[in-house]
Amino acid sequence: MVMKKTIAIEQLMIPIYLNEKTVIDMLAIIEDGFSMVSEVSASNKVNDSTNSKMSGGFSTKALLDKFLKIQLDTSLGSEHLEENQSSVKQEKVHTNVSLLSKFRNELVNNKLITFKTGEKIDFSRIKTGNFIEIEGELRKNPMIDFLERFIDMFRMMDVFSNNSEIGNKKNMGIKKNGNSNIAKQINMFLEELKHTGTIDFILENEGDTFVLSAQEQYLSNDNISEIIGGRFKVLGKVIKLCKDDNESINLLRKTTLNILNKQTLNEFLAAFETDELKEYNLPSIRTEITGPAAIIIPIAIYA
Repeated sequence: MVMKKTIAIEQLMIPIYLNEKTVIDMLAIIEDGFSMVSEVSASNKVNDSTNSKMSGGFSTKALLDKFLKIQLDTSLGSEHLEENQSSVKQEKVHTNVSLLSKFRNELVNNKLITFKTGEKIDFSRIKTGNFIEIEGELRKNPMIDFLERFIDMFRMMDVFSNNSEIGNKKNMGIKKNGNSNIAKQINMFLEELKHTGTIDFILENEGDTFVLSAQEQYLSNDNISEIIGGRFKVLGKVIKLCKDDNESINLLRKTTLNILNKQTLNEFLAAFETDELKEYNLPSIRTEITGPAAIIIPIAIYA
């Protein structure tokens, strides 16, 4: 009788962000490499049957296809049959998500996760290089979030300006003729802030703040706004620690604004704090995170 495998709820993940390359690299280290043989075959012969299996493993093309060959043990057996002849070939595969689940199980079983979801974070026990798993609500880099909403505000102004009744009642604080040029300049500046291909997410949990330095190519959905505000788990590796409020994380460290000194930066940001703009529901601009906080390279973000 075949025993049914027990599945824990933590194994059934729905990732919105998954760095597949890192997961495969880590599993290759754990498994001491992968076999390149992939086929599993079995055959039965009349009166003198032999059942055989060939070991299976991972293929390089499978990474692109997101279906990876699972390694199987080699076995050889024989039995005497007097009935029909049959031949069966089959393959077992892993998907990228099942490999993530397997990788997390390996970390848990080997006690390599310093803190797991639900545990109170103690920054005095964390070191750079540690794996941790945290949970909380995701938000974008506040500067990028502000500029994107700023552009949306101009788009709304254009819609209202086309309605003469609404446009006459409220000028929206900025002249219509200048809207297009300003929005274009802000959009160019926004693209410059995001030119590295990475984006910071902010995750806060019980007073602790984590900055996730994520690569946009690994997001499962190009529309990032759909995941903002949701509560997710994050498995990642710590690359920087700020253990108290004497240290901070610069949220502009990867942008061109990082070349400005503090005085010049404050003068630049003051342009976005006019009385007219205060009428709108724009997020506050935040350029640094004070400790306790940490920067994490996320391996996976999932529900």
